[in-house]
Amino acid sequence: MGNKKTFKMTGFVLLLISFITLAACGSNQETVTYKLEEGANSIEVTLVTKDEEIVEQSSMSKTSYESIRGIETKEDAEALIIPTAEPLQGIDGLEYNLDFQDNHFIETIKIDFSTVDTSELSGLNELLENEEGNLNLEDAIESLEEQGFKKIEE
Repeated sequence: MGNKKTFKMTGFVLLLISFITLAACGSNQETVTYKLEEGANSIEVTLVTKDEEIVEQSSMSKTSYESIRGIETKEDAEALIIPTAEPLQGIDGLEYNLDFQDNHFIETIKIDFSTVDTSELSGLNELLENEEGNLNLEDAIESLEEQGFKKIEE
């Protein structure tokens, strides 16, 4: 009797996995990643789209202190950068983190466009929205490539 229950449970789990896989295939979701490197600094941007519209964006940037005028130490960087990051805290749909190391800092940002109110993100609307008012992958890629970003093949 125990084997029959295990077999049914295994079948149910496999069926559930099949439905999830089919749903994911039908969603027409795509992920693209672009990277820009200049000396000791780098930025990596990942865009997740559904039907060519951006639904999520994440970025990770590594910036050396020596590349910022007037910054020589970790403490200098914290004093300059932390106050500018405070307005980004507590916004629904936005995860923002800073990690200060000895000679550089790492900034990570993740935006869930299904949740975030883009009007709370100054400058973002102008960068990513097109005439139709959506966050279009083609326009975002064009902007990244114009800035020198290169696509990372997965």
